Amino acid sequence: MSLLYEVLYQFGITPWEGDASHGPAAEQISALFAREESSRGPPYGSALDLGCGSGVWSVPLARRGWQVTGIDVVTKAITRARARAKSAAVDVRFVVGDVTALQDAGVGSGFRLVLDFECFNHLSEVQRMAVGREVSAVVASDATILMLVWERGRRWPLAPGASRNDIEIAFPAWKVIAKDGYAARSTLPGWLKNVDMNFYRMSRA
Repeated sequence: MSLLYEVLYQFGITPWEGDASHGPAAEQISALFAREESSRGPPYGSALDLGCGSGVWSVPLARRGWQVTGIDVVTKAITRARARAKSAAVDVRFVVGDVTALQDAGVGSGFRLVLDFECFNHLSEVQRMAVGREVSAVVASDATILMLVWERGRRWPLAPGASRNDIEIAFPAWKVIAKDGYAARSTLPGWLKNVDMNFYRMSRA
């Protein structure tokens, strides 16, 4: 799967990043970020963006005052992410690495917020369990996870998706505290409009 994304980023074919700057997706995610901030107050602390791609959400989060680290296995995506952060004049640390081996990648620790916007969708069961362990090892005790997941379905070569049960199995030390439907489904291509997509918010159990 990483090879496919290497090719797509090489040719600039990244339709999943198109809603980052405007529209209902950007508005909803901005509101979700605001919810995280409402109970913390600045400085908000550090955030980790799993499968960050070209930094479409890492950069806006940094603009809001978070200390952001993004990680992605696709080198071209990280190159673009660094350029995006430089253009936006924000300080974001981007790491080329595997989300299933966060500690080996040297992302750091003490994260108070973890983003996973459609990365979990693409992983095998073994990889998901590894992500659950790795995230639990690098976050602060008061951390929350914000995850965008497609419901399960056969959509090759697109992500197969995941159920709430899949998430809870991979993150046994966490609990789902909120579930929000994806507000921008109507803006998706016709063949994706029937896909059930949800944001899950999790905290330590």
